[in-house]
Amino acid sequence: MQSIESLVDTHKPTAATVTSSVLTGILANPTSQGLSQYKAAIERAMRYEKCSMLHGDERLACVLVAAMCSLGALISESVPGRISMELDPRLAYDTDGLVKRAKATCEQFQSMGVSTDRLLIRLPGTWEGIQAAKSLEQEGIATHVILVYSFVQAVAAAQAGCSVIQPNVGHIRDWFSKNPGAIRDPRGPRQDSGGLFQDTDNPAIKMVEKIYNYCKQQHPDVKIMAAGVRSKQEALELAGVDYIVLSPRVLDALSQTPTLQGYNDGLRVADEQEGVHTQLCPANAKEARFTPEETAPVTKQLFQEGLGQVGMELLDTGVQRLVDDITRLETSLREYAVGSE
Repeated sequence: MQSIESLVDTHKPTAATVTSSVLTGILANPTSQGLSQYKAAIERAMRYEKCSMLHGDERLACVLVAAMCSLGALISESVPGRISMELDPRLAYDTDGLVKRAKATCEQFQSMGVSTDRLLIRLPGTWEGIQAAKSLEQEGIATHVILVYSFVQAVAAAQAGCSVIQPNVGHIRDWFSKNPGAIRDPRGPRQDSGGLFQDTDNPAIKMVEKIYNYCKQQHPDVKIMAAGVRSKQEALELAGVDYIVLSPRVLDALSQTPTLQGYNDGLRVADEQEGVHTQLCPANAKEARFTPEETAPVTKQLFQEGLGQVGMELLDTGVQRLVDDITRLETSLREYAVGSE
């Protein structure tokens, strides 16, 4: 596992995400010197006095929150922007449970001397997750909605006042690659159901562009974060998006491309390079056209109907993947606690 410091020094990220898979990776590398301070942060959380007074599942839930926040507080010293904090994905369909866990996370973060202004609460793009985001935003707690694979999810999240909406380019692209005959946009033009799409007709890129245009036109305060970007070409096609999550491999490829400085702030290709044009910008968004049905208030029924096959399958798979991640983390925490005795 690459040292967090080396990533910060090399690529200068402006924000960070703390998830169960990140914690598991740290615990799985007990001899890595570059991770020693992060392991120490997790160990401190496991000895947190408030958690020691609890028992069973309540104690484990408390330790999970404390460990996430302890690591997040430490990482916040290395990046200037916000820290996105994952909640227990087993609460993905429990609005009240998500709100309660989010508030506990905020309280824990504050107790570590970090302002909640630096915090984003990471919520799944289920109907219940989006309703939790709405409640939290009304109380001044910024939210970050993930597992977004359909336009209706983004519309519902924007209407709820979410701070950041994160569609996943890679997963959407993979799904349409495996389902070439699927309708990409129920209200858009029909594509040939035979054969695979071309790079210039990537349905995942088109989805992000549509989401971006809608939000900039209808909800300009909402930020769009494109994740799952696997190539330099995809990154350049998303030039102008508010935030973009890139792997070190893609960042290295971009560093060799003639661009204006700032992959997370208005990435755009140099004028002399042909074939790539910045599409995502507020001016273009103003020209985008949406039907009354697409901009209407989203109800639970419209949400379920609008997910489509791609949204339903990827959302279910995404939630289960996160549940598997946190289950592995719980196992790691138990083993680590026993090994440390």
